[in-house]
Amino acid sequence: MIEWLAIPAIAVGAALIPKKQVSDVKKIQIIFENRKVGIKKDDSYLYPKLYKKHDNEQYSTYLYTLPLGIPSEAFETIKSAIVDGLNKDIEIKYDGLLKIKVYKQKLPEKWSYTDDLLNEGKWEIPIGRNYEGILYHDFDKYPHMLVGGVTRFGKTVLIKEIFYSLLMNQMENVEFYILDLKGGMEFGHYVGIPQVKKVSSDIFESTELLSTIIEDLKGRQKFMRSKQYTNIVDTPIQKRTFIIVDEGAELSPNIVEGDARKYAKFCQAALSEIARIGGALGYRLIFCTQYPTKEAVPMQVKMNIVARLSFIAAAQIASRVILDDIGAEDLPSIPGRAIYKIEKNRTIQVPYIDDKYMFSKLEGKQDDIIKAVKDRKSTNNN
Repeated sequence: MIEWLAIPAIAVGAALIPKKQVSDVKKIQIIFENRKVGIKKDDSYLYPKLYKKHDNEQYSTYLYTLPLGIPSEAFETIKSAIVDGLNKDIEIKYDGLLKIKVYKQKLPEKWSYTDDLLNEGKWEIPIGRNYEGILYHDFDKYPHMLVGGVTRFGKTVLIKEIFYSLLMNQMENVEFYILDLKGGMEFGHYVGIPQVKKVSSDIFESTELLSTIIEDLKGRQKFMRSKQYTNIVDTPIQKRTFIIVDEGAELSPNIVEGDARKYAKFCQAALSEIARIGGALGYRLIFCTQYPTKEAVPMQVKMNIVARLSFIAAAQIASRVILDDIGAEDLPSIPGRAIYKIEKNRTIQVPYIDDKYMFSKLEGKQDDIIKAVKDRKSTNNN
């Protein structure tokens, strides 16, 4: 009789590791055995078998063959036990072989943003540092982004970092519409920046703001159709319009009452339209929420956003809403620690930027910022 067994996740596989110095390979094997990650055949167990090991300066990769019958998902349930047992950061992937990547250095718990990270003239922003270096997100390749995670772990800092990077990289070509649904407390004072077209602070102001965007979007669509353009990246038009939603759950019809519901439904429909067709027209949606539920994140928004980023999540279901995968619920309680997903999950530390740094830099560039809008090319008016 062959039987698949795995001890529940609350068991700590690392607890029975001997205290004497042992190799990472041996520790991993002990964890497999302690957690019964194997196939029971008669009176014995068949465990994953080390096939090959690769080393470089940044990490070691251990490749394992698996006995038939072990689901690859089983290894996500013991990931935290391996991290604790090795006292190192790891990544687990299954692609014919089980790959356990063990990093020799931990991610920094904090690193500060500097202007050295800017890529002037590009639509790239530094999204975070991982074990191999600094990762950049290119909004012309992946126009929209879905961001989630519990409060006070980095969403607003990330928005400010994205805003600042885009403004400094593309003063002449960028414009912003910000839905600050925390009462306008975070971004209300950005209104004086000429590239910021409008900031809304509640569902009613957001309806007006999104009505303007949808009208402009339809006009842009008509213009591009007349020119036989199919994607803005292949046209002379350099302008990009960023719609930033900070706390998208406030637009859920399920949490508002009375007349506000029809406004909420309009807002969600408008955001869905932007996510669905806006990318090719030069519109970039950044949708953020600390309450990632099916009601808070409209299905059309989610389905049309490839780039995902989640800070620590309250539960597996929240992680699945943002990433379509578990994992964010197991992130350490470190502000700025997140999982960034395009094709695969990457654990990163988001750079920290504060208002003092940002506004001191913006004040120093005030004349350039104002001049950039005045000098905007006529092609950007379409």
